[in-house]
Amino acid sequence: MGFRDVEMPDGTIKRFTWHPKYDPRYPAFNQAPKCNQYFIDFQKCIWKKGEGYKPCDWFRHHYEHVCPPTWVEKWNDQLERGVYPSKQLLKWQAKYPKAEPADE
Repeated sequence: MGFRDVEMPDGTIKRFTWHPKYDPRYPAFNQAPKCNQYFIDFQKCIWKKGEGYKPCDWFRHHYEHVCPPTWVEKWNDQLERGVYPSKQLLKWQAKYPKAEPADE
């Protein structure tokens, strides 16, 4: 469980208590597969849609609250070095072109 800051229509920021909802794909107590899948889904989303695509945040919020921070740090380090051990993610990156960086 954690907190999520949400911008309200009037421009103010309101803090809500937040936790991932039940996911029927992972009914077991062990959340490791769920954690890994949300991380991979987030990487796929930003690969295809770009870093600034807001709907990708859904996956990010989930893996940040389900995964231990040490795992996320390790995975991000592995991604930066190009040695992340996921055949699923590698196949995805080979199949789809990377999104162009958004000009701001």
